[in-house]
Amino acid sequence: MSEQHWVHLYESDTYLGAGFLITPGFVLTALHCLRGLSSEEAALTLELPDGRRLPGRKCDAVKERDLALVTVEGAHGHRLAAAPRTDTPRPKVAWNCRYRPPQETAHLSGRVTHAPIAHRCVEGGELEVMQLQVDQLLGSFAGYSGGPVEAGEQERGERPVVGILLEQQLNRQDPGAGSNVLFAATVRYAMEVFPHFGVEHLRALVAAPRSGPARSAADIPPPRARPGNEDILSDAGRVLASLRQWEESGLITAADAEEGRGRTLKRVTDLFGGPDGPDDDD
Repeated sequence: MSEQHWVHLYESDTYLGAGFLITPGFVLTALHCLRGLSSEEAALTLELPDGRRLPGRKCDAVKERDLALVTVEGAHGHRLAAAPRTDTPRPKVAWNCRYRPPQETAHLSGRVTHAPIAHRCVEGGELEVMQLQVDQLLGSFAGYSGGPVEAGEQERGERPVVGILLEQQLNRQDPGAGSNVLFAATVRYAMEVFPHFGVEHLRALVAAPRSGPARSAADIPPPRARPGNEDILSDAGRVLASLRQWEESGLITAADAEEGRGRTLKRVTDLFGGPDGPDDDD
């Protein structure tokens, strides 16, 4: 990857763990990284590789699969990098994780030994993972959970994201010690877990009836009892921006994006562009 998409997750100044921008509006992380939250609605701080700190909130989680999704609040105003290229994991290829916990200097790298395989995680759910061998014998890899797994040799530039680090295999001879075997959920499986990335969900957002203008999945404004014309225009702008983001991220096809733009613009034209102009109740 030419861009680095990882983030540090904090609540106030308390470090929680890692995550990465799976789209410019959503951060994918391991749910156990968020166990320390003071509440389900707690405000999060997302620190990017360039030092910027953005507001976020937990928006969805699947406990039995140890996966969580964090929304970046006001995502469209931050000029975030486009979504990383993803790929299907393959065995016997190099992998690395450029994420490092605060105060940690070791980058992780190694070989994919098995992929994709079924794995039952510590939370009890079965998910699609890759099994990784780690070259760095750190003993414990605490703090790296939620980091992105990239495929390819470390010295190469662009590397697709293929997984998210979740678990470390314990040493069978000494259960209190760790091993150099890690498990990472495949990124495409992780995206399938959440409805936010399904095409039908995105289409439903765009096709919402006029009485309830469509909202961006990554930046939903507070509800309004009586939205005015300015509110409707603002909502339409957010939908158009989201369609562009989803198209660039590969979440919807160009045809889906064009269809959504047409519906949104028609809705605005119906409200403001009729022969008599907009309604005026005054």
